[in-house]
Amino acid sequence: MDLFKGYIDDQPVRINIYADEIQSKKCPYTNDDWFYIGIIVENMAHELLPEIIDIRYCGNNNRNSVYFQKNDRLIHWVDVTDIDSKNICHRWLEFILDPIRSQKSFHAYILGINNSKLNSIEFGNEQEFNRKYNRFFRSAVLYSLKCNFPNKNIIIENIYHEQGQQQFHEYFPWHCIHRIDQSENKVTCECDSVTFLPKSHRDCERSNIVQLCDLYLGISTTAIHGLEKSNTSKYKAGLIDMFLPLLKRMINNPSNVRSSYAHSNRIMIRFFPKENTDIDDIRRYTNQFYTARKIHYLEELSGQMSLSLY
Repeated sequence: MDLFKGYIDDQPVRINIYADEIQSKKCPYTNDDWFYIGIIVENMAHELLPEIIDIRYCGNNNRNSVYFQKNDRLIHWVDVTDIDSKNICHRWLEFILDPIRSQKSFHAYILGINNSKLNSIEFGNEQEFNRKYNRFFRSAVLYSLKCNFPNKNIIIENIYHEQGQQQFHEYFPWHCIHRIDQSENKVTCECDSVTFLPKSHRDCERSNIVQLCDLYLGISTTAIHGLEKSNTSKYKAGLIDMFLPLLKRMINNPSNVRSSYAHSNRIMIRFFPKENTDIDDIRRYTNQFYTARKIHYLEELSGQMSLSLY
């Protein structure tokens, strides 16, 4: 007890982690190959899952409703090609962009890895991607937790990941948890292994947050790498336009605590590494994380606006 301020809140923060990834995105400027890890942290004192489900169905989960099928669409960024999928994404983005609604329950982090600047010798040739992913996944989890809940004791109840090749890797399902328990004094894992969730929320309701993570990853990386034009790209373009003000702040001013989005240390994106380094180079992990990045979608938009003047 603090005699001047009353009782100190020393209760641990209990959280669930949801994760997804995007592989092999080419940089439009350098042609470097990138992959991305997306993390959403659910503080169990302010559960995200019920809120996301409620927003999906507009508070009406009645299967007999004429609107149920429209709101029950599987959200996968690649497949946002119709108005019903766009509307669900739009409502989820409205939630993210409104700090009054999302500040306590939505915590998200993207780590972008420039695969072309990594030293392949360090990871071996066999299952090279999985080795890289395993290492950087742990880094992404810990950075997100320490930014969101500084100086707090944290209990990880579950780590969820979308089903994919990681579930068949020899180490990934358990190694991250093992290393966190070994190395972190303030972080404890109650789970023994990663739980892999299906893509569809109809098979598991927790997949709603995996789909939300897919949206957060997809919209951010598409803005950075550029939007491929198609007959249905207008649906994605409208959502990117909506999300751009926050993305620009995340990339250009990540620590602005006065942001109207209250995103500092809560909604984040970082990239690694800045430059190529050898295995024995002491700069390998020193100041190699960064946030500043060109947003190719903006340049495409500027080009279209310029052309329209002629």
